[in-house]
Amino acid sequence: MLTTDKWKVGRTFGASGMLGLEFTLLMLRHNGFIDIPFGMQDKKPGKIRPVMVNAVGFGGNAISVLLSV
Repeated sequence: MLTTDKWKVGRTFGASGMLGLEFTLLMLRHNGFIDIPFGMQDKKPGKIRPVMVNAVGFGGNAISVLLSV
């Protein structure tokens, strides 16, 4: 499954990684997938498993973090 928080928070530059992390922690805590209004998903996942957060910046800075409960 794929989701994003950019449609809610816009371009945040340096804070995008932290906001993505918070977005993911909320999904894990409440065991609920956050849909995007313009996305088409076949079905929602039952239980949220480990989630990968990708944060990419304009300067080519990138990091990926794998989170689980």
